[in-house]
Amino acid sequence: MSSSTASWTDREWTRGGVGTSAFRCGTDDDYTSRSASRFLSGTLAGTDLDSVATVEGVDVTKTGTTGATVDPVTAPEITSDRTTAAFGNPLDVGLLGDVLGLNLTGLGVGLPAGSAGAVNQIAKSSATGESTAAAGLVNNSGGLLVTDSTPTDQLPEPASLDVGQALPAISGITDVGLEVGAVGSTAQLDGCGLLEDQIWGAATGARNEIGSVAIARTATTVAAAPAPHVVRNYGIASLDLRVDSPLVGSLVQSVNNTIGTLDQSVTALAGTNGLLSQAIQQNIVGALTNGLGLGTVSGTVAVDGAKLAPALTPVLTQPLTDGTLTVDLATGTVRVDLAHLLGDDAKGLNDLPPNTEIVLDAALLNDLTARLGTLLDTWTERVVTLLTTLLQDLTIKIALNVNLNLLGVPLVQLNIRMDSGVHALMAGRSSLTVGTTLLGLNLGLLTGVVSALVAGLVNGLPAVILSTLTTNLLTPASTLGSTLAGIVRPLLTAVGSVLSFLPGLLSLTVNVQEERPGARDGTAVRTGTYSVAALRIQLLSAMVSGSLARIDLASSAVGPAQVNLRPALDIV
Repeated sequence: MSSSTASWTDREWTRGGVGTSAFRCGTDDDYTSRSASRFLSGTLAGTDLDSVATVEGVDVTKTGTTGATVDPVTAPEITSDRTTAAFGNPLDVGLLGDVLGLNLTGLGVGLPAGSAGAVNQIAKSSATGESTAAAGLVNNSGGLLVTDSTPTDQLPEPASLDVGQALPAISGITDVGLEVGAVGSTAQLDGCGLLEDQIWGAATGARNEIGSVAIARTATTVAAAPAPHVVRNYGIASLDLRVDSPLVGSLVQSVNNTIGTLDQSVTALAGTNGLLSQAIQQNIVGALTNGLGLGTVSGTVAVDGAKLAPALTPVLTQPLTDGTLTVDLATGTVRVDLAHLLGDDAKGLNDLPPNTEIVLDAALLNDLTARLGTLLDTWTERVVTLLTTLLQDLTIKIALNVNLNLLGVPLVQLNIRMDSGVHALMAGRSSLTVGTTLLGLNLGLLTGVVSALVAGLVNGLPAVILSTLTTNLLTPASTLGSTLAGIVRPLLTAVGSVLSFLPGLLSLTVNVQEERPGARDGTAVRTGTYSVAALRIQLLSAMVSGSLARIDLASSAVGPAQVNLRPALDIV
């Protein structure tokens, strides 16, 4: 074997990772960090809400230990020291009124004790890279005060967005609104920890990229899973669709009109000269023969029982509800609990994944119309049944003395007595009695006539009394059902028309999370920007193309956190 004199160069490569010296999170104070919160942003009726001074948010940037920049400069300071700056800019909803179709004033009513307001806005940034932002029903420390378990009595009234502006005119509908209860969001960023993980890999040997520079580190130990360096949360107390219709008020008014008529009839039936007394006298006159005539009538006729209006008041004022759909008879509104209809039965719109779009399904909304019909039909039946029962529970008390005359001479007095309920009369169980009292001479041949008359009265008067009660009380009550049905039908049509527009009219997104990536610029590295909004509403127009509203409620953003790298060289 011959030897070779050939040779070559052996070039071995090592990779230099441009890294940093160890991060001293919580100690290093040369970070620039930003936080911002804004309760209301987007556009309404073509107006950029960022340009509306009355709903301005708060933005805080802290640069090392040299100071902080805050926008607006008038934002009240919460706390400030060498490394931390926190500012708040809570909105006074009492001064806001209606902001281009969004009325926030309800959020100022019924606030929980100790809260800074339902439209609080805070931003906190530190020189050590941490930042916190919170908006809505939150405390000054960034704590969220609205969750699915927050008691109703600790929440304010809702805000209202005018949806009717996007709808064509609908007969029987005066207004349509989207009512948003208290909302809140919070965002927290540990910028130092995040950058450390992005550069070194979270103690797992993972390789990460910031900008275009790859940096690697070999893990020597396996640590427990680190706490997340970006935490975002939100809460929505309620979300309702409100439909105002005068037809709801017409239902109540129709019942009240019937009650008024029946109350007048009860009054007219009673008394010596009332309708019942007249009917009894007419029946006696028709039965008289042989020249007997009516003389004088004395005594009383009373109709006793519960007053109709007070007894029916609860039925006419208490809201009708199946848990999701509610008809408020007192205010004339139909309300749909969208939070529980479209979200979770227990948690509503809370605890949903990021960027969850709420789908307004046409079939589901159509089903609401049917459920509304069932709710109103059940109420109608209840009203008519209760009214009929009240009338049948009335007691008729008769104590009439009717004098019978012959040629102007009083001979006999008929003593008519009865104390019976209407229900007993209807069942043929009358307590009616007719007695006779001799007033004049011996009746002689007229005795048989009087006896026959008395027997006829005992047998026939209950039917006369019941007929009078039926004409004046029971029949008007029974026709109330058809009257109410004549109002329910157009109400269902009107509400159904509103619901049919919603799938193409309203877009809802919950837990809106967005972020911009971090980057490297020379020796400076910065995290991304991370934001969360509790609710995004987009309102389209059914009449013209384009969006009438696209608003974000309770938006919080943290980052970027930026720091200059201290050069070091790791050979791997």
